Amino acid sequence: MTITVLTNTATPPRVIQRSPLLARVMAWELRRFCASRLFWVQALGFFGFSLFLTWALHAPVNFPQVSNGVQFTGFVAGTSAWGLLRTLPVVLVVLVLLLPFITADGVTRDLSRRTHELLMTTALPTWAYVWGRYLAGLVMSLGLALLLLASILGMGWLLHLTVTDYPAPVIGNLLLLWVGMVLPATVLVSSFGFALSTLLPRLSTLVKVVILVAWIVGALVIPLGLGRTTPPPAWYVNWDPTSGITALGLLPSYSIHLGPTITNAVQLQQLILTVENKMPDLAGWFAPHLLLAGCSLALVLVAALAFKRSRDTFS
Repeated sequence: MTITVLTNTATPPRVIQRSPLLARVMAWELRRFCASRLFWVQALGFFGFSLFLTWALHAPVNFPQVSNGVQFTGFVAGTSAWGLLRTLPVVLVVLVLLLPFITADGVTRDLSRRTHELLMTTALPTWAYVWGRYLAGLVMSLGLALLLLASILGMGWLLHLTVTDYPAPVIGNLLLLWVGMVLPATVLVSSFGFALSTLLPRLSTLVKVVILVAWIVGALVIPLGLGRTTPPPAWYVNWDPTSGITALGLLPSYSIHLGPTITNAVQLQQLILTVENKMPDLAGWFAPHLLLAGCSLALVLVAALAFKRSRDTFS
């Protein structure tokens, strides 16, 4: 849509191009995020805590192996592919603890602030209002996911420079695991929380609590129980959105069999170095994780279509 500004006969008309309505709503929301001190404190705290977790879990596997009757001990770097399968689901829980509070209230926030009546009387289309709020929150959520990636990569290089025999992070492996585990989880939780809160604005707090509890159970509690009993079924490994069971199903491929040539701890550590950066098989779980994220976008579409501008929706 354009606006023609008329000045005088000596000056040619000037045409002002209006920005798309969706982009304008996103810009409003992004400015609100940028003006929020709480959001920046949360982002900085999350980055610092991610660095700490990566450092604290930099040697997640410290296991004894016996060869020729002699016991040796080696460790697996936390930023290697093997180490990330053990630590990434734990670190991902910290990210998920923040996401519902960033995205879920994109629309329901207007109800709590008593500004929804004013907004609903404007000429702003419903689709632009809902999708603009959602996309702005998703951009901020993806920014936090990038902070997680930066913290793992940065701490990995720091440990490589300061710890003996600590391998440098393999950027390709790290990016693939981030895209397969962190990125779909970010989109899924952000979309699911936003859509349910938009459809059920009075239950927004309950929606956040249910998402957080369900994620903790799926990422931490269930893997601990299955790890002590029986291997998880293949469909669960492939479709687990928390990646806790996915990692549990992939870890057996990193088992090490010692031969008679391993006679000391140094040789054991060298053997681990040749195995720990081996990329796990992506065939079964990579596409399902991305598909779950895509399905969550369909849920946002449903919420946008079902959204009503009248106050009865919020009552």
